[in-house]
Amino acid sequence: MGGELLHKKFKDLNILVTGVSSGIGYAVAKAYDERGANVFGVDINKIKNSKKLSGKFNFFNCEVQNYNKMKEIVKKIIKKNKRIDILINCAGIIDFKSIENSSIHFWKQIIDVNLTGTFISCKIIAPLMKKNKKGSIINVSSRAAKFGGFNETAYCASKFGVEGLSRSLYEECKKYNVVVNTITPGTPIKTSMSKKTYSKEKKKIWKDPQIITPAFLHLGIQSKNGINNKYVNAWDLSKRVKDKYIIT
Repeated sequence: MGGELLHKKFKDLNILVTGVSSGIGYAVAKAYDERGANVFGVDINKIKNSKKLSGKFNFFNCEVQNYNKMKEIVKKIIKKNKRIDILINCAGIIDFKSIENSSIHFWKQIIDVNLTGTFISCKIIAPLMKKNKKGSIINVSSRAAKFGGFNETAYCASKFGVEGLSRSLYEECKKYNVVVNTITPGTPIKTSMSKKTYSKEKKKIWKDPQIITPAFLHLGIQSKNGINNKYVNAWDLSKRVKDKYIIT
């Protein structure tokens, strides 16, 4: 299947991306936008590079953990576009503190964005996908969802939680042809979070987020018999499928 044919496959799909203002979320939104999809982005921060997106792109200012506002956003999208085909949860925050220095507020802040925010968008949109008997949910995970990290109790707990949520959601959705996957970058990626967390050594080799967007494009159009209920390495998958998603 050539790039041009796949380009047509994305045309008029409705995509909701959280954490869209920068980093992976922005790169993924741009990749879908360039291929003719209707992209709806959610973030608490404005997009600095919005001029690089088409006139079809729609931005909503919202905290992902705000259930009522997220519900209203989805309601507006559905009223005009009838459905959401792909949900991509990219919104996330990170900070490092020892357990004794982690206040309840600190814990709640990270859990609310990374885990509760993911739960809320899935809670609102998964039932709509079930009803349509079609859809793809991609929840951004992390290496921290598989391995504990020093001074990362809150962050690791949130990402382990995303994995558990996603595995359970797959069980709910599998008979409705709704695909659920988690995805980890798989290589150092330059984002606002990594500027804060990466060592000097990692910053020497980090890559632009656009390099892993083929993986997100590929997962977005999977059927229940394709890649499903997996923890996907975006770097490895992107290397395998990138030639399919070149726009000619």
